[in-house]
Amino acid sequence: MKRIVKVAIVSMLFTILLYVNAFAETKEVKLNVDKDYTNAIFYITWDNVEEKGSVELISPDGKVYSKEKTSDNVYEANGEAIVNVGQPAKGEWTIKVSGDNLGVVKVEAGQLPNSMVINSFSVEAKDDKYIAKYSISDCPEQVQIEVFADTDNEGFDGEKVYSGTGGPSGEAELSFGNLKPCEYHFYIRVSKDGVFKRAYTDSVISISRKDSQKKVKDVKGGKYNDGYYISWTNENENDRKTVYVWDKDMNLISEVETEAGDTLYYGDFKDSDEKVYLAVVDGNDCNYDKIEVNRDTTVDANVVYDVEENATNHKFIIADVTINGKAVIDAWLNDELMLEGETESGKYRINMSDGDNVVVFRITDEKNNVITFTKNIYVDTVPPALSIADDIDNSITSKDYIYISGYSEEGAVLTLNGREIEMEKGYFNEKVRLKLGKNAIKLVAIDVAGNESQYSATVTHEMSKSNRRKLYIITGVLIILVVVYMIVFIKGIKRRRKK
Repeated sequence: MKRIVKVAIVSMLFTILLYVNAFAETKEVKLNVDKDYTNAIFYITWDNVEEKGSVELISPDGKVYSKEKTSDNVYEANGEAIVNVGQPAKGEWTIKVSGDNLGVVKVEAGQLPNSMVINSFSVEAKDDKYIAKYSISDCPEQVQIEVFADTDNEGFDGEKVYSGTGGPSGEAELSFGNLKPCEYHFYIRVSKDGVFKRAYTDSVISISRKDSQKKVKDVKGGKYNDGYYISWTNENENDRKTVYVWDKDMNLISEVETEAGDTLYYGDFKDSDEKVYLAVVDGNDCNYDKIEVNRDTTVDANVVYDVEENATNHKFIIADVTINGKAVIDAWLNDELMLEGETESGKYRINMSDGDNVVVFRITDEKNNVITFTKNIYVDTVPPALSIADDIDNSITSKDYIYISGYSEEGAVLTLNGREIEMEKGYFNEKVRLKLGKNAIKLVAIDVAGNESQYSATVTHEMSKSNRRKLYIITGVLIILVVVYMIVFIKGIKRRRKK
């Protein structure tokens, strides 16, 4: 059971009041303690109840009380602070109050009365009534008893459902009035002469409208990819609903009013969430059923598309869908339903149009958990532009090289005789080495979708006239030399034979 002590002294055996205008960020107050207290507290308040301040008390013997040094003894909140100093040293105490625009600061000191320890507190349903039971020790004969309904188990910021007086133990029937249907943690506030204690119950009570049969229709929910969802059906086109989300301890972590006409709410798990509970209501007179969603839930299914890339020159793709167990397959192409209510694994063909396409396969298992498989794909069946500045096909040149230049679309891959060449903003100018005779030149542009454009040319490399003349002369000289050599060689053979 969570407990917190908040002490406000209204009537004490001895009270010293000191007022000071606090306009600076930190104000120092001197307070003389000359009484014999056994368990004293300082109660500090300021005019601006919306502003939270911090306090530091320094005793005459130098001991410091602050949130940082003695956290168990100090309570700080908007408009007030309480410090329990036990048996205080006599003499002058220094109180420092820090904050912005606090206004007038008031300091009270005195003896702490009964401790009023809350031993037990519970709320239970009994014959269509809700009964709070409590037990308090070290308690006066009569104390103020208040019970509050809170949507979480911290903060003590709930709605009062009971107020009365009682002794150290007893029961109280709670009145919920216009309390909206929800999951509630209850806490009790026990007070006497300004001193109070509070504590939450350990359990959660679900409050519903016994006199109402109203419920939102067709509610379902579960895991949705890595998050969670809840869906429903509206009776009217512009209906608005309220969605509740609780954590595993049934603390309300989200209360969202939907937009007009919405029929789906999606949320993400926080790092600390093991599970959440979901519900949807239509007004404060509407009851609901909770949906439990566990973070580690998975849908045993898979979808594999036959195209891994995000662009293609084919007007269809194949989705290979595998489901294990009972599940329903739905699919959309560009937000248009193309497949509904299929229950079998298989391969599904999706016909697409040129341009951007979004394919979504949604698989829902028998417990309404959902997984989706999305494919964003661009269909392009138009070959890339490929323009040649000067057509070199069937050209003849005496040079051992030739330039080929032109333009292709940016993003395309351009190859020249199988070798990739660079483009600058789509333009290219490439030098091609030639061998004597005919040379085949092939330029290929391929875009991201796989479309292809080609340019082919044949270039003949011939020698120039001057080079041919030189070749003729050299060839003639070589022939003469060969003839001379043959004559000399033959004559030499004849001489050897005569000898």
